[in-house]
Amino acid sequence: MRRIAMLVLAWFVVVGLVATSGFTGATPPAAEEPPDARLVDPIGTGSHLWPYTSKDTSTQGRTLAINVVVIGDPATVRRALVDRSDVNWTRAPRDKELEVGDGGTPWQNASGAKRYTYVRPAGSDAGRWVASSYQLSTGRYLGSRVHVRAYQSPNANWTGIQAHEEYWDWYRLRHTVTGVPEAGRFVERDLRDEPFVDEIDRQYHGQGGGGGHGWLTVVQFASVVVVGSAFANERNVEPEDVAMPAAVVATVVGVRGAGLLMESHLGGVSPKVIAGVLYPILVFAPVAALFLTRDRPATRTALLAAAALGFAILHDMSTIGVRQVPVRLALHRVVLVTSFGVLAYAIAEDDRRLKAFGAISYLLVLVAPLVKFV
Repeated sequence: MRRIAMLVLAWFVVVGLVATSGFTGATPPAAEEPPDARLVDPIGTGSHLWPYTSKDTSTQGRTLAINVVVIGDPATVRRALVDRSDVNWTRAPRDKELEVGDGGTPWQNASGAKRYTYVRPAGSDAGRWVASSYQLSTGRYLGSRVHVRAYQSPNANWTGIQAHEEYWDWYRLRHTVTGVPEAGRFVERDLRDEPFVDEIDRQYHGQGGGGGHGWLTVVQFASVVVVGSAFANERNVEPEDVAMPAAVVATVVGVRGAGLLMESHLGGVSPKVIAGVLYPILVFAPVAALFLTRDRPATRTALLAAAALGFAILHDMSTIGVRQVPVRLALHRVVLVTSFGVLAYAIAEDDRRLKAFGAISYLLVLVAPLVKFV
């Protein structure tokens, strides 16, 4: 009966893995430029913007909504944001200069996937796709952060910003977006009291999708800105029953902590190199811990293993401030925990065929996000 139950769980892993893919292998429709109805004029001068970003130069690759527009000379806006942490601001608002010490959020130069948006100059019938001019972030690359991509208008006095909250997902080896409106409000709050900002307003353009809900925060820079420098009924608990789940939890939590520590102390090393070093530990250390319970009851071992990994994943997300995750990603984690439980049962039962199936299932669930199947 237990073997049948494990096979049912194994089938659930396979079905769940397919479900998390979202059938993304389908060929997208032919690319096309945004229709006029999907363009917005953020500053009322006839210079139009498609209020989204895209993975390629087409609307079919749409990703996230542009949620902030800063009105001001693009070069000045860039200096204001990029040099935010280590400069003083000098502003001439009316008839005297006001010098203000540095402050605000310590934005840092950031790296991320290339994204595009579409802009059309005032008085023109033709627009063009432009890549982000620069990227900034505040937070930790291997933890959670607010990530900003800035798009300078080539022929107008504004900069479009796509801001989003994201966290480093060890099981996908890339960032997962958790909030777009929240990140827009973060940028809004961060700029609100700066002396080089004249006005902040919100505009509703009504274009849904991309997480932006149709709203833009519009920031008006001052006209003159100079930037200066289930176990209660189980009996006969053995040390192995405690050691295995403890090792699983310690691995997941430890990898996150080690990544953040290395990121802080190895400034010249790319975070992706650090991730490449730590990822094998995340994958194989929990499996090694399962062999501590080879002679223990199989059902108990499976439940302990699944509960430990599930707790570790939730604890990891909570410690870096992740408040919500996409449904597809949550389903992937459920499948991951289930496959790990199946593998734990197989090892405890010492069933060669079930061990092979459990190992393949566990690895497939891990590989799926790396090939962008999830």
